[in-house]
Amino acid sequence: GPSGTVRACLCSFFMTSACCPVGSLPYLAATHTATGRVVDLGAVELYANTSAISSTNGILICPDVWGWNGGRVRAIADGLSEQGYKVAVGKFLAPALDGGTDGDALPPDGDFSMDWIKQFPWETQRPKVEAALGFLKAEGCSKIGVLGFCYGGHPACWASTVEPSVVCGVVLHPSMQLEGFAFGGDTAALLKSVRCPFLLAPAGNDLPMWSACGEFGEALKASAKGADCVFKEFPDMSHGWSCRGDLADEKVRRDVEAVMKDAIGFFAKYVLA
Repeated sequence: GPSGTVRACLCSFFMTSACCPVGSLPYLAATHTATGRVVDLGAVELYANTSAISSTNGILICPDVWGWNGGRVRAIADGLSEQGYKVAVGKFLAPALDGGTDGDALPPDGDFSMDWIKQFPWETQRPKVEAALGFLKAEGCSKIGVLGFCYGGHPACWASTVEPSVVCGVVLHPSMQLEGFAFGGDTAALLKSVRCPFLLAPAGNDLPMWSACGEFGEALKASAKGADCVFKEFPDMSHGWSCRGDLADEKVRRDVEAVMKDAIGFFAKYVLA
């Protein structure tokens, strides 16, 4: 009966709210010709662009559930390197599901899998993230920003709690609720433990808790640098738009440009300062 339908809808909402809401943008093949290189650190592989030779400013990109070569992630990395940063993109979601995309995370046509993501709690990810941050420090970076997309917001937040050189973070269409949904932790507690200013940019179909006055927004505002945290909501956008949205769509292009401008400004304020 109707209650069964409602239950099915709610069930699917809670399943997907675990990471990517219903209506998220589909995987977008990377059409960019990358100018960086692949580095194998043993603990983790990275896509790195360190062409800003004399820079002491780094950005670690924590990708979404399509990984280190999904959507526009490498295009964004190369773009940030042109802004004067040494940039690393972590291959954080290996073992990949069904071969993944370029060996990481979900395959191009893959759907989010809760059972699969549960393999990647912070204690598993920490050595990979610390190796990636160590790479940037070895390249001469004394100040590092973290940029997380979707799932990547989770290691980005954790990174700020363990590495003093992480001076700010930006998370686009955040999915840090995985701390609770997937990893048995406390999302609000994680957000309160963040040690530097963060900019969050939720999409229109992200969980309402991610708004500035939502439960998770309030938790972030209660962190050490909560007063400096910024919330920029993009109500016309769907989860995933910044790195996977179709740029042929005028509104998507507008908001991709807007959010990248916000991110670049935020990094400039704290990492380049």
